[in-house]
Amino acid sequence: MPKIFIVLFAFFANCVSAEKAFSKRTLQLAAKKYQLNYDIDIKQRNLSASGKITVINTSQNSADHIPLRVYRLLQVTSVTNSEGLSIPFTQQVLSNEDWPVLQTNYVELKLDKAIKPNEIFTFEIKYKGTLLGYTETGMNYVKDTISENFSIIRMDAFAYPLVTYPNDLVNRKAKFWLNRYDYDITITVPNEYVVANGGQLMSRNEHATKHTYRYTNKLPAWRMDFAIARYAYYVKGKYSIFSWESSQNSQALLEKIANTFDLYAKWFGPLEQELGYTFIEVPENYGAQADVTSVIQDAKGFKELDRVYHEISHQWNVKSLDVHSPRWNEGLATFLEALTLNKLDSPGHLSQQTAKTLNKVKDTIKHNQQYDQTAFIEYGKEGLNSYTVGMIFFHLLYDLVGENEFNHIIGSFYRTFYATGSTTEQFIQFVKRNSRKDLAHFFDEWAYSPVFAKRLNEFESYKELYQFYKVNNQTQSASIVKLK
Repeated sequence: MPKIFIVLFAFFANCVSAEKAFSKRTLQLAAKKYQLNYDIDIKQRNLSASGKITVINTSQNSADHIPLRVYRLLQVTSVTNSEGLSIPFTQQVLSNEDWPVLQTNYVELKLDKAIKPNEIFTFEIKYKGTLLGYTETGMNYVKDTISENFSIIRMDAFAYPLVTYPNDLVNRKAKFWLNRYDYDITITVPNEYVVANGGQLMSRNEHATKHTYRYTNKLPAWRMDFAIARYAYYVKGKYSIFSWESSQNSQALLEKIANTFDLYAKWFGPLEQELGYTFIEVPENYGAQADVTSVIQDAKGFKELDRVYHEISHQWNVKSLDVHSPRWNEGLATFLEALTLNKLDSPGHLSQQTAKTLNKVKDTIKHNQQYDQTAFIEYGKEGLNSYTVGMIFFHLLYDLVGENEFNHIIGSFYRTFYATGSTTEQFIQFVKRNSRKDLAHFFDEWAYSPVFAKRLNEFESYKELYQFYKVNNQTQSASIVKLK
């Protein structure tokens, strides 16, 4: 074969086909099971991984390829089918079409036989490389790396293959975040390190210089987090923590975690499934993320109880079915963390935190016109902060309907939509139906229009803002009764 053709063949074999833009594609597949083995070389600051991934075709059409994304510095070295035969694939570091600053290694497996609707397919994959985080994208918390102090394998850095395209809108349309899968993961590390995960520890095999940990999920998972550090491990009943804090502080935190789960169960009712819960400490500014049976919480959060309360409250959330979710659950969690701290540890904290948050929201609106023009229900489309506005929203709702009714609504909403998930619109309508107060005006201004932003500038304090909606809703309710 002439040299020029060899060069051209190699070029096309290693490049992703540009026949069809990712924005024109439909994500047809989802992960069903991960069975992966990691070997972490902390001194060399790299990893090698191998194992099986099972996918399922969730679409109504046959799929002739499998899309995968891994971290930009991870290289796939081989892919084979269940019979050990090689599966052709291409890989190339690409920018997301709708987020160019985010680069991943896009790997596309070419199938000689298409995967039919509802059919599953298992392949074996090997990859290796290193991790250096994604702070350049603006995700400052994704500092993921392999080092002597701390290493982490998690979804945020694509440290394991995600069945997605480099176009987040396409992935969202397929509602990939609703997908749940099983995992069976082994991680080998030097023997002075501990591997922390919120799943079930199946085994810990000791070797001369290394230990191998094997974890499986307790409940169907939507993400996997494996933190590697010189941890101490503490247990109290169903709850546990991996921590490098002092024994005294760790035991005190564990006691607080157990008490908080009990408190929220009294408020909102018991969790539908509770197989234990694990808190995993990560370095400061690495972010916090709750899974179905665990949470990774940065070191600062291990010392600040409001962050602990925040993450525990997420266990009473349901899956979002919104393509662009305003993430109202973050506003709820932000309110509940302040409320819980007020009730358990620091009386007066809620009013102080609300005043502080209110001033922050006013300042944000003043300096960002988008907040003055966007309805809260549209925050997901615009990428706006739902934590602060959501906190004021839920504090108002709490005061308007009263503590008992608020707790009943949140708890019954969780039980009603636990299995199916819900949209933001379903949440709003559920609150309206289950409240004895007429909340139409409140939701018109705080959910469906940006009028609330103007209201914030009309009133100096939260108390004045609350009184406005209290009187207005009472007047509206009276008018409705009179009309009837």
